[in-house]
Amino acid sequence: MADTPKLKDYFTAEVIGKIGERICAVHPSFDTNTFVTNALGSAWEELTFTQRSRSIADALWDGVGLDVAATLDVLVAALPDELDDPEGVLNESFWLWPFGDAIAAYAVDHRDAGLDACEALTKCFTSEFAVRPFLAQYPDALDRVALWAQSDDEHVRRLASEGTRPRLPWAARLDLPVDAVLSILTGLRADSSLYVRRSVANHLNDLAKADSDRIVSLLESWHAEGVEETTWIVRHAMRNHLKRGDPRVLAMFGYRPAAVDVAGLAVAPATVAIGQPITVTFDLVERAGRAQKLMIDLVVGYVKSNGSVSPKVFKFKDFEIPAGASQPCTKKIDMVVRSTRALYPGEHSVTVRVNGADLATATFALRM
Repeated sequence: MADTPKLKDYFTAEVIGKIGERICAVHPSFDTNTFVTNALGSAWEELTFTQRSRSIADALWDGVGLDVAATLDVLVAALPDELDDPEGVLNESFWLWPFGDAIAAYAVDHRDAGLDACEALTKCFTSEFAVRPFLAQYPDALDRVALWAQSDDEHVRRLASEGTRPRLPWAARLDLPVDAVLSILTGLRADSSLYVRRSVANHLNDLAKADSDRIVSLLESWHAEGVEETTWIVRHAMRNHLKRGDPRVLAMFGYRPAAVDVAGLAVAPATVAIGQPITVTFDLVERAGRAQKLMIDLVVGYVKSNGSVSPKVFKFKDFEIPAGASQPCTKKIDMVVRSTRALYPGEHSVTVRVNGADLATATFALRM
């Protein structure tokens, strides 16, 4: 199997040259060859993806050679057509990453022009990183964000949520007035776009890490509205609470303490090599004589290098078990090394969690 290309290798000399050609098409005095040379610099191979993008942004800004407002006009004029499909953000539009870096690095002292450029860029790519310095420096920039939340363009509406996230991956923390941010998110709670709803849910998940009670109370009121789109946001936002078995959130979705037994829990093989799968089997037996709504998770206890155990929750089944029924369950779990999880030999465990309660545990041995 061929190695997966490294993200930092995306910006080849050819890609950088095409960026230069886009600029030259709207600003003929732009020297594409000099731009490519300056962007690559002398230490290109040692640079990370972020550093490479910033190097391109610096060369781009210097190469245009105009004042801030005029340079932003050039960047906006060089943008491609607006995206019809959000999937394009990580496909055909990825080359625009340095545009956002340039806006963030050089235009923050020009609030209105910079925010205009962010709005234009997000329609073709995303400005979730570029907008953050403006939000950090100008408290009233949230007024502009509130207008974005009412846009007809789903990319702009998403920016109102994604750009204000306090814990946006790859970005510095951003502390904004929670009341103002929640007002913006509330306006997006039933958005027709899944792209927007996913961002709102992730944003609420961020906020819940700082003030769980407040966010759960808000989402209880949203959930009570009975709107399909809103319910999707609430459940996705509360995914970690559901995994942890938070009783209040479980009750919100109709999961009560389960009157079921776990019978015959087994893990096969009993000893497995790293890179191979295990198969977990068991029966769920309803014992209260009534139908019950069940959410089944499997919690794998991974042994760490120091001998401690790190639990990982795997979503399994969400269904209603009939009165008196016995439901057979089978789940295969791959014991493979991932970028987010190393594996070490030793005794591991699998626990069956039903509606937040751990009902049965079995062990297996992992070997090299």
